[in-house]
Amino acid sequence: MKKKPIRKWTGPATVVWTMSQLETTARMRGLSIKDVMPCVVKKHEDGKVTVDVNHENFPRYKEVPGVGTEVKKLLAKIGIVASPTCKCNQRAEVMNFEGIEWCEQNIDLIISWLREEAKNRNLPFVDIAGRALVKMAIKRAKKNIDK
Repeated sequence: MKKKPIRKWTGPATVVWTMSQLETTARMRGLSIKDVMPCVVKKHEDGKVTVDVNHENFPRYKEVPGVGTEVKKLLAKIGIVASPTCKCNQRAEVMNFEGIEWCEQNIDLIISWLREEAKNRNLPFVDIAGRALVKMAIKRAKKNIDK
C-alpha cells in the first residue's frame, strides 16, 4: 500500500492578524514583538496587520515534544496539516506547554478544538475517534518521556 503524501500549505503568503494575535504568537515562541515586526507588510486603520508568513522573521511553530506535537503527527498521517490561518499550531503549543497531566484532565476541551477545526475545514468529525486520537497522542507523549 502506497503512503499518501502529506499536503503542504499552498494558501496565501500573507495573513491578516490583530496585533494581539501577532504578539501572542511571538511570545509563545519565545520572541518579542520587535523580533517579528519585520514580517508585517501592512498596517491597517482598524489596528490589524498583514503578515508575510514566508518572511524569515515570521514566528514559526517549532516542534517540541509533547501531546500537541503527537496530535499533529497523527493528523498529518491522514493528510491533515496546520495552515497559517488555523489555530492548530497555537493549540499544539498550549498542549505541549501545559503537559500530559493537563491534557488528560482537559481531554474534552481538546476534542472540542478538534471538532471546531474539522467544522472550519468542512470535514466530518466523530467525538469517539477524536477521543481515541488524543488518548493515543497522550500515550505516545508518555512513551517519549521514558526515552
